[in-house]
Amino acid sequence: MKWRFVRVSLTRSAALVLSGVVFVCAARAQEPEPFPSKDRPLLEIDLRRVGYDTSSATKRLQKFVDFTDASHLAVAWVTLDDPTVADKTGPLTARPAHLYVLILDAKTGEKSDVHAWPTPSTHVRFLGARDGKFLTCTGSVLRLFSPNFEVIQEQHLPNDRACQGPSGNGAWGIPQWGISPSRRTLLLSSPAGKVSDDTLLEVETFAVVGSWTDAVRTKNISDHWLFGFCGQRQEACIRRIHETWRPFQSTGSDVKVNGFSNRFVNDDTLVMGWNQITVVTVEGTQLFQVELPKKRPVEGTVTSSGGERFAVIEDRERGLTSKPLDMDAFLSNDRAVVYSIPDRRAVYSVKVKGTSPWPPWQSHANRLALSADGRLLAVLDGANLKIYRLPEDKSAH
Repeated sequence: MKWRFVRVSLTRSAALVLSGVVFVCAARAQEPEPFPSKDRPLLEIDLRRVGYDTSSATKRLQKFVDFTDASHLAVAWVTLDDPTVADKTGPLTARPAHLYVLILDAKTGEKSDVHAWPTPSTHVRFLGARDGKFLTCTGSVLRLFSPNFEVIQEQHLPNDRACQGPSGNGAWGIPQWGISPSRRTLLLSSPAGKVSDDTLLEVETFAVVGSWTDAVRTKNISDHWLFGFCGQRQEACIRRIHETWRPFQSTGSDVKVNGFSNRFVNDDTLVMGWNQITVVTVEGTQLFQVELPKKRPVEGTVTSSGGERFAVIEDRERGLTSKPLDMDAFLSNDRAVVYSIPDRRAVYSVKVKGTSPWPPWQSHANRLALSADGRLLAVLDGANLKIYRLPEDKSAH
């Protein structure tokens, strides 16, 4: 099988020249987002050639894209054994299915193989690990696989709900939910009424790092820190793994902390985003902040395991708002934007396809992944997979 391969020539950002007016500021002004790249992707692959299921029976089932190291990418999807039951049951009803996993070389497109495992259609997880390894959780069985699809570790969990990661914006298909940025620590979370039974595992060995039952739902983890929302007012809080929760506060300008997108990007740094992007340390020191245009929130934050870059999907409103017609504009994916923590700015953006306001009004969402070294961006758009080569940080020169 031959994939379509496109060479990419990187273009330097054009300098903005303002003649006649000079602004002098005490602090560095916010740099504008880079214009969406016009470069062709490094790779563009039609996944239907390897059996990727795009039928209507799978539209509500989980799909994943994640790097397993600096140059290998995994795409995973769930397919019902009997597609005729798809429209007869709700999305939370478990039906017999299979989880398919494809591994490919992200620079050449060379395919390793496609493997499948039986699973209930709900409570399925797939996560890239380190050094080419990956994790699956199907039914109530957690497995760590080698790059050659051999089982390295296997553990039976108390129930299938233990396959869940932290609650939050997982509905947007975030592939890294529940795993630390370094890919060394995994959180298993099983809600039980008003509390949650949580267990932290070491990815390579499945050894227990810590376990607890808590009313505070952990939203995200690093190797040494937990982030969540505490109390009746659901205020942001943070703690080391073996310590108690404390309020999380930033010393910089106003930080809008909410439950939409709060992620660790390395062991002691978080990114918080919705209508603005703020990068802040666990001690509350603000590193940089980006004010987003009005009505252009972000979602789907993913990180590189190297801990120096993260990517988000930026949305925009589409459609009409009309009270007489009972119509409202809706958020639609518009572009993927990559940020550099060392450079403290956005370094790359590319347009993505979003949900159209025109018939047949089918929902359309994209999924992102960053390579371990932060040099490659993958965009899963339906059955279309695109991989982009990213520019180096200015601070690297």
